[in-house]
Amino acid sequence: MSKRKQVDTLTLRTDRPTELTFAELYTWVIWQFPRKKAGGLCGAVRPPLAGHGWFPALVKSKEKRVLVHGHLPEAFLTPQAAAEWLAAAALDKVIE
Repeated sequence: MSKRKQVDTLTLRTDRPTELTFAELYTWVIWQFPRKKAGGLCGAVRPPLAGHGWFPALVKSKEKRVLVHGHLPEAFLTPQAAAEWLAAAALDKVIE
C-alpha cells in the first residue's frame, strides 16, 4: 500500500502528517486559529479544489512551515472543525 497520496499538486503522506512550507502551499488556503499547540498554532489548510474539505494543520508561522494532517480518513467541512480536532488531539500519538 502506498504511503503517499496526491492532493492537487502536492504529495501527502498517508501514514502520518506531512510537513510543508508556506511556499509549497502557496495556492492553498491556510487558516490559523489563535490557540497554541506544540510550538505552533492550531489551524487548517485546503487545496484550491471546488468542494474539497479542510485538513487539520499545525501552523508554525515563524518558521513558515505547516504540519498537514492529510493522513486522516476524511477532510473536515469547516476550518474550525479541523482546528478543533487538532486542538483536542494528542499530537505525540498523531505525529509519531
